[in-house]
Amino acid sequence: MKNSVEMIKEVEKVENNPVIRMLPEGKYGSDHWYGEVFQQDNKGKMFSFNVSNFLDPKKKYNWRCVGKCQAGFLTIFDREDLTPEQMSYYFSKDTKCVQVYREFENGKGLWLDALSFKGGRFFSVDKSILENLTVSNMHSAFPKMVDYTLWETVEAKNHSHFAYKLNK
Repeated sequence: MKNSVEMIKEVEKVENNPVIRMLPEGKYGSDHWYGEVFQQDNKGKMFSFNVSNFLDPKKKYNWRCVGKCQAGFLTIFDREDLTPEQMSYYFSKDTKCVQVYREFENGKGLWLDALSFKGGRFFSVDKSILENLTVSNMHSAFPKMVDYTLWETVEAKNHSHFAYKLNK
């Protein structure tokens, strides 16, 4: 079994990002799906998740998060007028799903999954959220996603560095 550094060296790099692998042309819509990330979980097991690209990183959106409270039942809370970078402040290890309301040119809109989980690990995430996650976010909010070899690849030296984009 290959580790994440060996797999990253084999896959096609996207826009100087050593982590995200492009999906094959024509298989998915290019305006929505962006790529795929291969990494290890905190126990060394390899997995992958999809990366979408439908959010503008500088635009403010309305957000809806689903989380589990201490009593064990699900709670839903809304956040308004936040960019994807600002939204990472509200993530915790009890976060189960994050949705964003996206309006279209005709005035209509719908709620889209910007971050979803399967088994405590990412199942799909938007590129603007993924590239704004720091090592500190990963340790506190997503402990099953901790991958030190991946962070060596993106040259993350401390908790303030980005976890999924090259640190210079």
